[in-house]
Amino acid sequence: MNDPNARPEIGSETISLEGYSTIYLGYPIWWGEAPRIMSTFVESYDFSGITIIPFCTSGSSDIGKSKDNLANQAGKGTWLSGKRIDGNVSESDLMKWIETLQ
Repeated sequence: MNDPNARPEIGSETISLEGYSTIYLGYPIWWGEAPRIMSTFVESYDFSGITIIPFCTSGSSDIGKSKDNLANQAGKGTWLSGKRIDGNVSESDLMKWIETLQ
């Protein structure tokens, strides 16, 4: 995390984003930053024509500048503002948030 240029290798097969118009992109957050592997991910795929809804999991840190950083690294796609979700979120509250995005 100390090196903003670090790009850890993704340890799985390439996925296809074909047919997706919306993607929820979730990750843990550290002081407003997404893990560097998320940079690897967004730089590896073409998000043209896709709406990306970032969300982070944390007990205290906000989503910070992670959404803007990932959007800039991706270079494509429509990036919504995103949200921090803590471990105590109810299914009802989560659904209310999702419904506001439609």
